[in-house]
Amino acid sequence: MLEIGEPRLNLITAISNSDQEEKIAALLHSQGCNIIYRALNTDLLATFLVSNHSKVNLIYTQDFMSSAELKELSTSYAGLRLIQVTEDLNSQELLKQLAQISRPPLLHQLTRANNLVAVLGTPGSPGISTITNHLAVFKSAQVIAAEHHNLRPQSRAKVETILASELDKKLAALGSGLAIIDAGTSVALTKTISDRRINALWLSHSLACAGNLIYVLSANDNGISYLAEFVSDFKNLLNPPPIFYVLNQQRFDRRGQSIQSKFLEVVGNYPSFQIPQDHRSIRSEADAARPNHFWRSTTFNKQIQKIGNQLTC
Repeated sequence: MLEIGEPRLNLITAISNSDQEEKIAALLHSQGCNIIYRALNTDLLATFLVSNHSKVNLIYTQDFMSSAELKELSTSYAGLRLIQVTEDLNSQELLKQLAQISRPPLLHQLTRANNLVAVLGTPGSPGISTITNHLAVFKSAQVIAAEHHNLRPQSRAKVETILASELDKKLAALGSGLAIIDAGTSVALTKTISDRRINALWLSHSLACAGNLIYVLSANDNGISYLAEFVSDFKNLLNPPPIFYVLNQQRFDRRGQSIQSKFLEVVGNYPSFQIPQDHRSIRSEADAARPNHFWRSTTFNKQIQKIGNQLTC
């Protein structure tokens, strides 16, 4: 996986209200941004900009400087990019503006498509690729997978493996047939908005286009913990697509019942499914020599069919 060693964005804050500045600074740091200077007044800000030779982004409030001072700054420092913060600007809108800066523009305009499904999940091998494969076989769908992900289990479905940088072109040219993106792992989708790593780019494009999301977690305490963080963060997204939650590898002993109870409590009113642990079904999915063997009547496959029937295409 490609990592960015340097901070993703160099930012300067010019915010009069100290409480507002602290809140914004906390948000920016949580997104991996680098605040290189906190201006106390316009004179100190101008002095800093004279000595700074890198491209920076200024997050400011209207009451910090006059219109004339702002105009002079933007004229004197061509590499300075301005983001105004208002009282009614929420965190999500600010992150979207930062995303406009941190990423180059897409070559193709991405729009949401009902025939595109993105399957993602928690870290820790929850079975994202396996469930993607099963759904693709059941729905006769194409799978779109990333080259930077780990080796995937084999599938009888058509799987196209591409670079993250090619995903926008692939999605822009998507036909009318159902396609399922193997979207990888995520705990907080909002962090992908201002992230330039390959995984984040893949997830961001998937989220922008998917008509449905499926979030998969393993039936253990780590999975529940990741799920709780994801659900809390997901509520911050603006106009997200419908999402289904899938508890995978569920057992039916006392411990499994406890995990099930926690799962239902966290997902609340969101649609959810529980898939039992069934190694035979996982192995049979890749058994091309015995295609009918895959669809023997098991609880595992019945749950896959229930999920597939929820998809509109």
